[in-house]
Amino acid sequence: MTDVVQGEQADQMRLCDRLSAGPYPSLVRELRQSRFPVRMLEEGLLLNRTQWSTGGYISVPPLLAGIAVTGSARPEITPEVTSLRLLGVPGGFLSPELMRRLADLAEEFGDGHLRWTTAGSIEFGVERDRLLEAAAAANEAGLDVGSTGDDIRNLSACPGSYRCDLALVNAPDIAFALGRATIDDQQYPGFPNKLKTGVSGCPNDCVRAQMQKDHAFVGVFRGVPAVDHEMMAWWLGEGAKAAASTGSSPPAGMDYLISNCPGAAIERSGDSIVIDGSACRHCMLCINKCPAIRPGGEHGVAWVAGGKYGHRGANGPMTGFVLASFIPAIPPDYTEILEIYKRFLDFYADHGRRKERVGDMLVRMGLKTVLELMELEPDPAILEEPAQKLFVVWPVNEPPRGR
Repeated sequence: MTDVVQGEQADQMRLCDRLSAGPYPSLVRELRQSRFPVRMLEEGLLLNRTQWSTGGYISVPPLLAGIAVTGSARPEITPEVTSLRLLGVPGGFLSPELMRRLADLAEEFGDGHLRWTTAGSIEFGVERDRLLEAAAAANEAGLDVGSTGDDIRNLSACPGSYRCDLALVNAPDIAFALGRATIDDQQYPGFPNKLKTGVSGCPNDCVRAQMQKDHAFVGVFRGVPAVDHEMMAWWLGEGAKAAASTGSSPPAGMDYLISNCPGAAIERSGDSIVIDGSACRHCMLCINKCPAIRPGGEHGVAWVAGGKYGHRGANGPMTGFVLASFIPAIPPDYTEILEIYKRFLDFYADHGRRKERVGDMLVRMGLKTVLELMELEPDPAILEEPAQKLFVVWPVNEPPRGR
């Protein structure tokens, strides 16, 4: 019986061999070119659960942040892994030269491969007695170490206007300005808990900043979306015919835009449409679906605080609260954004409880109290109907309409 079980296990232990076979790209094949302990992956596949256990963070003076530890449930295969965490580049833009240098660092100090976290940080394993040496080499390459423990985590951003024609603000530039001004807070833990920060170029929020980040700035616009009536005619006529001739899905038609507008702000006008600015919720639906409709008016950011995916805390996973519907985004310093960001960091340091995330603090204290203590005027456009008007931006000097 024992021989049968051992035979079955031996067969299952070849799962990594099967995953690395064939002409298609293979994670296992790539890992085997490094010094990664592939046996840990094989055991995880065999038992249907990871063999890496929970980890944590350590400090090695003068590196008070930037060292992450991943525990091993199978120390007989490999011990825990100590990783150096580098602050990533907002938007993910890295030159080929920097990528090659990162690969060299991973080969010299780690097991030969790099890890990019969902927050944009860059990690590679380093032996504990070489951590300072590896950090110095990363600094020489122009990269900073940090973003572990109770500090500001790596500031992430979507590619913004560098890659997306829907971006309302330059998200990487804003994130870089915020990160440059708060570099000490990314490297020296001093908050009640970790504080994740993200910047999205528009309400589509492709980097999930409002859901994942304790503090987020999301590109918004105020004013009526602009309609190019000539392009609208092409989109409804020749554009639809061209899509049909290629077998592509037909574009959303005028009826779709009218019936799906959450504010019922779109009406038919001959062969085109008109948009009621007082009813438009700036949700981006029509802009996403129709190239003839583009954001209009002034562009800035909404301030969203309190988002988190984690189940810890009294309130579990949370979507962030919109505390300000519009803040000007004026380069290169983004003074208005930076001022409110720093003010909130001070507030969180003073009022947050030990290991309390920002969202849980906001719920405990109440938004009205938080805004009063920060000496900020409540935004009636948000607080009137927060569930329905996440990114509503009212025109200047125009009061919100009643329900």
